[in-house]
Amino acid sequence: MPRMLTMIFEVIDKEPSLLNVWALFLLVGATGFLLCRLHRACLGLTLPIAVLLSLGYLTELHDPYIGPAILNEAGRGYFLLSYVAMSIALLLPVTGALIPRLKRRQLR
Repeated sequence: MPRMLTMIFEVIDKEPSLLNVWALFLLVGATGFLLCRLHRACLGLTLPIAVLLSLGYLTELHDPYIGPAILNEAGRGYFLLSYVAMSIALLLPVTGALIPRLKRRQLR
């Protein structure tokens, strides 16, 4: 296929860069962590937001047409690092909610 046609059909240039993916999910995770440290009930707000963002991004990564093109152009590292970023966004609010509880247990 001529180079000009492959440039038209590239997919990865339309996807967020890994820096953008990490920035988004770290922002969501850190915000959730801080809110859940203040009050554990914020977990009911922050965790669904992180889940919905992760699911939205996962549907794009695993789309039957877009997913293989991303894998071909960016490689497995793009997927792996995206999964790690999403996991951090999901784990940070839970960690923030558990820390005050663990501290109270240590004081007893």
